[in-house]
Amino acid sequence: MKKILFVIARYKDNRQQIFDTKISPRNRAYCEKHGFKYVEVRNEHHIETFRNNPTWWKFTILRDAINNNKIVDGDIVTHLDADMYIVQLDKDYASRKSFTYSIDSGNTHCMGNYSIKVNSWSRQLINNILSEERYQKLKDIETPHIAFNNHMSSFWNQFREQASWYSLAGIQRHSDIPFVELPNNGFHSAKTEDTIYTLDELNEHVEILPASWNATHEWNSSDRFNINKVRDEDIVIRHYAGGQPWNVEKWKK
Repeated sequence: MKKILFVIARYKDNRQQIFDTKISPRNRAYCEKHGFKYVEVRNEHHIETFRNNPTWWKFTILRDAINNNKIVDGDIVTHLDADMYIVQLDKDYASRKSFTYSIDSGNTHCMGNYSIKVNSWSRQLINNILSEERYQKLKDIETPHIAFNNHMSSFWNQFREQASWYSLAGIQRHSDIPFVELPNNGFHSAKTEDTIYTLDELNEHVEILPASWNATHEWNSSDRFNINKVRDEDIVIRHYAGGQPWNVEKWKK
């Protein structure tokens, strides 16, 4: 069994320098501590764009590695977005079930980071997330966003692989109530004919980590989406989602 952490860092502005000098060394230190092989996907690596958006790569790269037998059953693959800084190095982000991720501070079932233990269930999960048939069927369907006066828009066009997971697990698009306070973490809160997974399957195979593992806000943030507030001293991974400044110096220990 091998453990792999991969990060896609392909910026064309000063964020690449911040990643190279501050975030990448932190990732390497984490991998050395927990026995991960560290893989970076950078600008010099040629990758065909998938559905005209690079965020799909976080699953297509994994799918291709599995299909090419570079990753096999029993291996653990963890992904972090490049705008994430590991604050606490002692915490091991390795899936104890088939699929692990965090409900973040903004109260989303966020695909910014995840960990997958490769097995028959997680292989099919990856195929389901990337399914072209589902994508073509659902990508242009508009749904209301309750936080924006029920404004209608395509969740799939905005959040792609995350929207795909929401559909597979029957998760409502947004909740002002923390998902962890809803029945079954919000699974089947918006169940449709396109929801594939049963609650029993989800409870057996999906591990939900607290927002400290994907802190998209700091404790004193007044942002209305700071729903799952995390004390700064408890943050495990700081996620600079939504174009926030990367003030990683604050978290260096």
